Amino acid sequence: MKRVKNIYIIGLLLIAVSCKKNDNEEKIIPCIPSGLSNNVIAFYPFSNGSLNDMSGNQHHLTNPTSATSSSDRNGNTNCAYEFKNIPSSSEFLTTTSTSFLNNLNEFSISLWYQPKDSTRNGGDFECLINRGLNISCPDRNGQWSVALYDCRKAVFGRTNSVWDNNIINNFNCQEEVNNRTGNWNHLVATFKQNGVEMKIYRNNVLQASSMGDIVCDTGTPSCQDIGDLFLGKDYTGKIDDLIIFNKALSQQEINDLFNMETCCEE
Repeated sequence: MKRVKNIYIIGLLLIAVSCKKNDNEEKIIPCIPSGLSNNVIAFYPFSNGSLNDMSGNQHHLTNPTSATSSSDRNGNTNCAYEFKNIPSSSEFLTTTSTSFLNNLNEFSISLWYQPKDSTRNGGDFECLINRGLNISCPDRNGQWSVALYDCRKAVFGRTNSVWDNNIINNFNCQEEVNNRTGNWNHLVATFKQNGVEMKIYRNNVLQASSMGDIVCDTGTPSCQDIGDLFLGKDYTGKIDDLIIFNKALSQQEINDLFNMETCCEE
């Protein structure tokens, strides 16, 4: 009887070890650099015009507008999404199921974008991705946003805002807009609740960072886990390979994403 009992205990231990090993195994998501898949909470490569979340977490998008599937940065057809936002047209992608964005002590957004139409006003606030609506301090739409603003410079807004640097030396708004229109760029925004640390990177280069909160004219802005997720709201251009992580990415991890091939299965 004692021998049977020992065999039973050994069996339970082997099962426990096996389960622990499985828990630590690297999740594999096509195209995602090694070591990052386990931190992906949503991934939209837009392959064949699909709005499905390819992370396996089922956070799929919907298209209630006329936004269209388009070519990506390597010219692959139906592998990115294009948005036209003019007075007669408002295009975006969205999901109302956003509880997966709640209670994130850290997060990062990685995406590729190509602004179109250099006649866009330099004062337009064009959202690449945002949670919730209504423009608010500091330089954000909703709870948080990654957007183009002030002559189409990229800005990440949450409790503070961090900005992309000017491209041209002798600043002129229209020239800045012209230089930022028509080109594909990689953008990463990172946030850490600890220290309220925010950073923004363009094309693998840190543009700005911030620690702590700020006080606006209306007082310290609050950030709550509320609101739908939007892509392309009030933006004219393309977006591709958008990834949301549950961690603040390191410079090396951002480098790996910058060198990631376009993720498209034609």
